[in-house]
Amino acid sequence: MLEILNLFTPLLLQILILYFLSQLVDRLVLRRLGRGWYLATMWPGVAVHELSHLVGCIITFTKVHRVRLFQPSGDTLGFVEHERTRNPLKMIIISIAPLFGVTAVIWLLTKFLFPELYANNLNGIQVAVSDFTNFKNFFAFTVDYVAQYWNYIRDLFVHFDLSSWQAYVFIYLMLSLSSHAAPSKADLKHTYIGLAGLAVLFGIILYLDQWLQVPLTWNIVQWLTKPVFMAAYFLTYGILFATVSLIIMSGMSVFIRVLKRR
Repeated sequence: MLEILNLFTPLLLQILILYFLSQLVDRLVLRRLGRGWYLATMWPGVAVHELSHLVGCIITFTKVHRVRLFQPSGDTLGFVEHERTRNPLKMIIISIAPLFGVTAVIWLLTKFLFPELYANNLNGIQVAVSDFTNFKNFFAFTVDYVAQYWNYIRDLFVHFDLSSWQAYVFIYLMLSLSSHAAPSKADLKHTYIGLAGLAVLFGIILYLDQWLQVPLTWNIVQWLTKPVFMAAYFLTYGILFATVSLIIMSGMSVFIRVLKRR
């Protein structure tokens, strides 16, 4: 179904873009700026990423052996060691958890630091959900979807006040969170399998909705569509700030290299 492509394609692309951006930022900070800079800038994102894996283990009843949300020493800054499971659904939920965990934290940051921006975003998401559930024309829906993304980014700049402390707290946390929103290399395969499975589930529910024409299936579609749109919209911020982080860290790297040559 074309509407399924419109719903999941942006999310899949965002995950891939975030993955490569986060890999670039991590390598740049560690190799050019050093471990001290990496620890100072990345610890919130690491903690949220690992906490999301932990929540994934809890809700799937997977036994957890050891947890380190953040450890300054060692090769790995954080980890969640859990029992091996052959249940593919459990692995998918645990692997994909950081995507929605980081999205939830970005959602809360926006809500408490920029309530007006949050209200506008929530309205935009509701419009997108309504457009999706009343899908009529592929081209018109695509145009509306792109417009919603543009409004989402525009509203961020409209409500962003660099004279307020909230802006700098938001920038710092977003620079860190955006680098850890994407799944790790080990989790990437399970994440895409999970999203593919979710897309198939959506397709089945939409087919039932069109066939049965009952309120229950329509409500299920709305209930499931909203978190996907929220993830896609809030990860837009992730890509934006991951790009900003890459630019800032690249500039700092060049500046430090010039100072060392002197």
